[in-house]
Amino acid sequence: MSRTMQAAKRRKRVAPPPKANHTWFWIVGILVVIGLAAVIAVSSSGGGNTAKATAHETGKVSVEGTPLATLTDPQNDSAVGDSIPSLSGVTFDGSPMHIGPTGKPQVIVFLSHSCPHCQAEVPRIVALHKAGKLAGVDVTAVTTNTSPDLPNYPPSAWLKREHWPYPVMVDSTTFTAAQAYGLPGFPYFVFVDANGNVAGRLAGEMPPSQLATLFQELRDGKKITPPSAGASTPAP
Repeated sequence: MSRTMQAAKRRKRVAPPPKANHTWFWIVGILVVIGLAAVIAVSSSGGGNTAKATAHETGKVSVEGTPLATLTDPQNDSAVGDSIPSLSGVTFDGSPMHIGPTGKPQVIVFLSHSCPHCQAEVPRIVALHKAGKLAGVDVTAVTTNTSPDLPNYPPSAWLKREHWPYPVMVDSTTFTAAQAYGLPGFPYFVFVDANGNVAGRLAGEMPPSQLATLFQELRDGKKITPPSAGASTPAP
């Protein structure tokens, strides 16, 4: 073999394998990130922050007296004039709490943490309170339809965040308080005169001016003129 052929043979090398294509690594990485984001989004849209929950987001409620009929027509409410049933339960910190006739006009507001209409109405009530528009009427909230699987949980953190100024009783997991007061949806207002009788009931959002008028009518002992039902979330 000539020297020229030997040199050519030495120069001949097996071609190195092609460089690995890393594009698919990037694709897999992007898909993983998208998947994690989707999981986080789904989790956020479901339940709330259980870490902020108290040990008493719900509690046992006992009822004394005749439950009110479920509200169907605020303009022709058969429960007007009926004595409200008394409720015994607890607050968010587990302290005993009672709702019933007090000898003063009062409004009992039923709220659900997952209800967007409740979330819209609570700041209005807080603003009216700060402006002194609700003075002379006792206000109590009852948080019901409470579940860590629903958005904006827990209700204790939500109302604290909104600077809710009134006492709050927690309902049972079986909606004992809500059913005793004939709740059809959220938010739900029960106006009670000084004798402990239903003066009017309504479910749904109300503009501040309308809400202030109803409080004034109740405070002055006048007949409540409930407006047409506003936007509300039906009871489960």
